[in-house]
Amino acid sequence: MHKRNLALALIAVLALAAVVAGCGGGSSSSGSSSTETTSDAAGGAPTKDVFIKEADAICGEDEDELVKEVEAFAEEKGIEIKKEEPSKALQAELFRDVVLPNIGRQAEEIAALTPPEGDEGTIEELTDTLSSEVAEAEEETGAPRQDTLAGATKQAKAYGFKVCGS
Repeated sequence: MHKRNLALALIAVLALAAVVAGCGGGSSSSGSSSTETTSDAAGGAPTKDVFIKEADAICGEDEDELVKEVEAFAEEKGIEIKKEEPSKALQAELFRDVVLPNIGRQAEEIAALTPPEGDEGTIEELTDTLSSEVAEAEEETGAPRQDTLAGATKQAKAYGFKVCGS
């Protein structure tokens, strides 16, 4: 229950990050019509459904880690996140120093997965786009733009991810 209360207290702090990052436990429907839950017949690459589950698990786990990292950031900066919202400058610092590295790890971890056969280029493009957009955002000063990670978010939704990009 404490974790849920903390998560609710972090909503104001994470709202900007969630909008820009496209992260969250959304419930968009998958574009895949397959219901397979194993790798292809050759035993190599996973099915699209399995790949999406694996990648979405990464995004979900990293979101849990992000909550811990935000809590540590707030403690380090002396922000009582249950009582106050950080300044715009601290929100920008939080985004650059905590949120973007978290999203960058997601891109690396998803890129390390074996994509479904025939989708290698699509997944490479998605993770390259995400990595590129994270790198560009790290160079910016001030608050992140609403479209900071829009390209990767659009690609993730189009592919059928349920957690990643939602």
